[in-house]
Amino acid sequence: MARPHHESVHLHIKAAPQAIWSLIADITRMGEWSPICRCCAWLAPATGPVAGARFVGHNRMGALRWSRECEVLVSEPGAEFAFRSFVGGRPSTLWRYLLVPDGAAGARVTEEYTVSSDSSSPRWVTALESIPAIRGRNRAAMRNGMIETLQRIKTAAEAGTPARR
Repeated sequence: MARPHHESVHLHIKAAPQAIWSLIADITRMGEWSPICRCCAWLAPATGPVAGARFVGHNRMGALRWSRECEVLVSEPGAEFAFRSFVGGRPSTLWRYLLVPDGAAGARVTEEYTVSSDSSSPRWVTALESIPAIRGRNRAAMRNGMIETLQRIKTAAEAGTPARR
């Protein structure tokens, strides 16, 4: 069983929290923001970001490719968007985006993830993650990916890019 792991990054974005949230919560655009996520699609009957809606995300990191089914846990416009991914039907990783208004100047946006201690990763993944050099490289790639994701969202939000919905 893997130990839980948590990571977060923050960035100030000069745009209305509602506008920032709209970009984040439109999971069909996550492939534009994230260097790891290739694309996401809502699973019927879901069509948008409401608690309980499910979607599938397709990811890549180097030569690795994987997909995860996810469920929206929190969908509070302008404040928070959170979802959990599943592996083998069991909770794997909780992803959260928190937006804290900063007056008229925009918002402090936090992206964070927590890998569940009961995650059912395949044995070979768990074995690789137990090697410090690999674990450190993977966590650094995840952190760098989150920083890049928030930078891309910042660029779009500050340019006034509208959500597609």
